[in-house]
Amino acid sequence: MVKTKKGKKGVSKELPSAFFERTKPKFLDWIPPTPEELLLDAQKRREERDAQLKKVTELEKAKQAKKNSERKKPPGR
Repeated sequence: MVKTKKGKKGVSKELPSAFFERTKPKFLDWIPPTPEELLLDAQKRREERDAQLKKVTELEKAKQAKKNSERKKPPGR
């Protein structure tokens, strides 16, 4: 901060470079991911997708097994 001359008491003036550095948007500091980070992200998404698919498949198999067991029971017994 640079102080102004005599006339204005207690008023300080900020340098333009300091102002722009202080108000600079954060997205300007963004660094693109490295190829290794991209591969890790892709692998993580693939594993999550496979886990979700496995979970849904198991639920569907259990549902079908329950339906099949209900069909095999003779009615009224």
